[in-house]
Amino acid sequence: MELDLHITNKCNLYCKHCIYESNDKEVPDMSLNTVDSIIPSIKTLEIGEVHLTGGEPLLHPDIYEIIDRLNGAGLSVRLQTNGYAVDEGTAKKLSERGVESVLVSLDGTETVHNKFRGNAGSYKLAVNAIEVFVKSGMAVRVNTVLHKNNISCIKPILESSKALGAEKHSFFYLSPGGRGRNIRDLILSLREWHCAVKEVREVSEALNMADKVKYQYLIADLKTEPSECRLIDRDNCLIMCNGDVYPCVFFVNSGFSLGNVNNENLFDIWRKGGKWDNYRTERKKKCGDLKCGGGCMGLTYLLNGNISGCDPRCDLEYGLVPGCIRSYNEAAEHI
Repeated sequence: MELDLHITNKCNLYCKHCIYESNDKEVPDMSLNTVDSIIPSIKTLEIGEVHLTGGEPLLHPDIYEIIDRLNGAGLSVRLQTNGYAVDEGTAKKLSERGVESVLVSLDGTETVHNKFRGNAGSYKLAVNAIEVFVKSGMAVRVNTVLHKNNISCIKPILESSKALGAEKHSFFYLSPGGRGRNIRDLILSLREWHCAVKEVREVSEALNMADKVKYQYLIADLKTEPSECRLIDRDNCLIMCNGDVYPCVFFVNSGFSLGNVNNENLFDIWRKGGKWDNYRTERKKKCGDLKCGGGCMGLTYLLNGNISGCDPRCDLEYGLVPGCIRSYNEAAEHI
């Protein structure tokens, strides 16, 4: 089971695709008391790794204390950062606290990345952060959100990732949530995504880094297995800085919160909470295939405004049926 802790909504960038709408909404940072209160439930739920996200986690005034408390409870910590305020001192503090890995985004060539991230210097700062983290001996995963304006950048992105010494590289689908709703025209169709990940596999193989690359593969193969949403397994928990709990990032700031850890026990919310019933619905499907789950429930909600409809990205003409977006493929497995 994965746990994402959204500890702050403050950010030093203004990314076009930010699902949390960082900086647009003023929300108090997650308090140390909240962190302390959820640790027992985290351990009872047998969550071994906590992923710190935001906003920009490094802007939280108690970021190092949060890490210390999580580590003190025997939990591993990963941290996502845009790299804007990273220097050798930052890397040293994180490394000394046993942060196992850091995630830094590169979303294209310098021009494309800077435009997408809303800051003319953001690319160089991200690259510098990766170099600093690698030099400090930390494991670095580079993240890339693919969309219509950067699919031509797959090769240079992977070349940069390899040259910088990243341990892993992951490709993600653009979400139409948060500020992403303003750039829905950039979302890739299933045909475009299918072609894009094919190029990801080919380029990563040519660069001898296929074992380091993975991507979301949101196209279901109904011939081999049923298409089911990860919500069924309850294996991904997101806690927002205001305490709201969600099983999927696509439902952030919606009426589908499972509860709030400032008022309820996390374990009870996750294992006993009755609000899971809000996610149970009979999906309407174009195909009528019993193995089809109707596509991604979260994306259906963001694109249709409800969870019961059929995923609008379904492309039956080409036999491309959307599955759960939270499924991942390793490039090396499909060469």
